Formats: sequence, C-alpha cells, structure tokens
Amino acid sequence: MLLPLAGCQTTMNQRQDCKVGDWNFIGNKDGAQGFDPRFDERRQFCAAVDGDKIKLESAGQYQAGWQQGNQHFWEEVGARDGVSALAVSNYERQLKTEIIVKNHTPPNPDAYQRGWVRGNADYWYGIGDTDGKAGHSSKDEQLRAVSGQAIGFNQTSYQQGWRAGNYAYWTQIGFQDAHDGVPDTELKHRAQAAQTDGVLVREDAYKEAWNKEIIEYWRRLGWSDATEGRDVITRRADAKARGLKFSETEYQQQWEQRLIQYWREAGNTDGFGQPNQLEDRMSAARRNNVFVIPQTRDTYNQAWFAQNAVYCSPDNAFAFGRSNHRMAIEVCQANQQNRARRAWSAGQDYEDIARKLSNINMDLASLNDRRSDAARRLDRIEREIRRDQDDKNRVTNNDTANNDRKRERERQELREFLQGTAHRMEDLRSWEFRYSQQMQQIKRDIYRD
Repeated sequence: MLLPLAGCQTTMNQRQDCKVGDWNFIGNKDGAQGFDPRFDERRQFCAAVDGDKIKLESAGQYQAGWQQGNQHFWEEVGARDGVSALAVSNYERQLKTEIIVKNHTPPNPDAYQRGWVRGNADYWYGIGDTDGKAGHSSKDEQLRAVSGQAIGFNQTSYQQGWRAGNYAYWTQIGFQDAHDGVPDTELKHRAQAAQTDGVLVREDAYKEAWNKEIIEYWRRLGWSDATEGRDVITRRADAKARGLKFSETEYQQQWEQRLIQYWREAGNTDGFGQPNQLEDRMSAARRNNVFVIPQTRDTYNQAWFAQNAVYCSPDNAFAFGRSNHRMAIEVCQANQQNRARRAWSAGQDYEDIARKLSNINMDLASLNDRRSDAARRLDRIEREIRRDQDDKNRVTNNDTANNDRKRERERQELREFLQGTAHRMEDLRSWEFRYSQQMQQIKRDIYRD
C-alpha cells in the first residue's frame, strides 16, 4: 500500500519525479516547501512507479537536496519578514506558525537570518528610493535611522535607494520642464532652492531628461502648428525670445508630415463625390491656417484620383442605386461615366426585383403554413371517416347521415384547396427562380463594358 504524500505536489508531478529519478531534485522540492526529510516515504511511493530509479546513493542525494531546499525555504521566509519591516526576532514567531508546525519544518536560524538581511536591505532601499523621488533631503536619513532602530536600520541600502530616487527626482523635473517648454536655464533656480533645502542637485539627470524631451516638445508643436497657421519662422523667433533651445529639424519634419496628412485627407474627402478642388483649396490655404508645401499638389491629386476611382466604381454606383441615393456621376472620368450610370440604374432595378422576391417569399411562407394546417385538418377528417366506417355498432340515423355529408363536403373542399395551393406554390417558386436569375444577371452586367 502506498503512503499518502503530503504537500501541494500533484500525484502526476510526483510520478514524473520518480520516473526522472533525480533524488537531489526530489529532496530539494521537499525542503523548499518546508517539509521535514521524508526519504523513506518518497522511496516507497517511487518503488511502485519506477523502482529501477532508486539507487544506493539515492538517500544521500535526497538529503543533500533537502538541505539546500530547507535553506531556501527559510531564506525566503526571512526575506519576506525583512521586506515587511519585521524584526529579525520574528523568527521565533515563525516557528509557531500553522504551516511550519503542520509540516514539522526543521528550524534553520542561519538561513532565516541571511534571508532577513536581504529583505531588510530591500526594505530600506525602497524607503530611500521613495524619499529621494519625493525630493527629500538626505538629512531625512537621521530620522529614518531613529525610527528604524526597532527593526534594524540599513544605512547603506537606504543611501543607495535615496541616490536612485534623487536621480529619478531630477529626471522627472527635467522631463516636465522640457514637456512644458521651460528653458533649461530654470535648472539654476531649481538648484538654488534644492540646495537651500539640503537636497542633492543632479544636473546630469536633469539635463539628460530635458534634452530628450525638448525634442518631443518641438515635434508636438510642429504637428499642431501646421494646421494652426504657424511655421518654423514663427517658432524660431518664439524660441529665441524665450531663451529656449529650438530643435528645428525635428520641428520641420513633423510640420511637413502633418501638412502631407492634411492634403491627403483633403484629397480623400473631395475625391468621394466632389470635383477636384485643389486650386480653390490652395488659394484658401492661408485663410484656413494651413500651408501649401512642395508635396501639396502630388499628395492631394494622388488621394483625389484614388478616391474618385472608388467612388465611380461599378460596385459603389450599384450600392448608391440600391439605396436610391443620388450619385454625382459628372465628377467621374469620361471613360467611367457610362459604366457608373449603368451600374447605378442596375442597383435600382436590382432593389425593385429584390422587393418582389421578398413578397414572393412571404407569400410562399404564408401558403406553406395554410397548406400544413389544411393537411392536418384533412388527415383528422379522414381518420374520423375511417373510424366510423369500421364501427359495426354505429347507429345510422338522420343526425349521423348529416354529419357524414358535412365531413365529406369539408374533405372535398380541403382536397381542392390543397390542389389549388400546390399549383399556386409551384407558380410562386417559378417566379422565385426567375427573380433570382434576374438579380444574378443584373450583378453580372454591371461589369460589362
């Protein structure tokens, strides 16, 4: 009988471990999960899975792996306590926790201590980083040292974190100044205020962030200025007046890209159903706060002709006709107008036949329902007639005779109705086929030259 294995490992994983036969790994897993050494239990389980993988040296391998896992387990426990600002003395409390008691985890104070030192260092690094990012003075270290006596103040880690945070602090200031278009000469005033507050000044961090973001600042302005009536001459003078470094190349690139997009969009808009309005748009450019650039004519015309070809295509004209919307065929090229006009008219014809076909389908559905109802009534009447004919004890009198005649008349009427319905449905299906063929032909004809 196999002994049940404790822990969170699945039976499938346990079997796979047995098949691999790495006893150092098996022991390491047990130790890392906080289990006590249990080689005999593992061996008994694995004997039923793959006994050939159990060797004389397996016990030693398991024990070596378990010791490594146990050290890792306690180091992680210590690290979590350290980073949670718990004192190293919390180890005694850990020994009494439910999971450790349940798993009979052997104590390992040295491993816990190593992990706690690492976690404590991470804790104070984080505190220092937060203080540095907040622009706090390095003098805050003294306050932190006093408040952290109970848990163990790590001066080296705090200072490392504070320096990293202080660097990030000046990086953010440099970025924000450039993002807002503030000259980097503002650093002088910011440095004076920081020094007064005892905050270390990192000019290199500020400059690096400012120089990087100022390029994006001018790129954004170049994009917006292009459609707001401003150009490089205006911005060059503005930058000089503000004492702001001007990234002229990047500004001009974005300015031109925005205008290329503008003229492309104008061509696309006009091309779908409007005449080519390039000359009028170029004349009105300054009134509309945009600019004419060397690429304007080619960009607009390429977009206009491409969109005009889509607008005048048989498919689009056919769709306009189906929806009964007017189409400006006069804007199409001469060699496209006849086909577009024919496709538009075909769209109207198609929709007219589609409506007729829809009516046919509704009539067919209605007739089919009425036919099914009549067939059910006829079947019921014929069953009643056969039942009465087979009933030898049925009384014959005036009432039963009248009832027989009534049912016979109804049967005859239903038979005549079903016969007429069949002819009517056959006729409707003929029209259904005819309309379907006509619609297919119309769609084929719109591409005919």
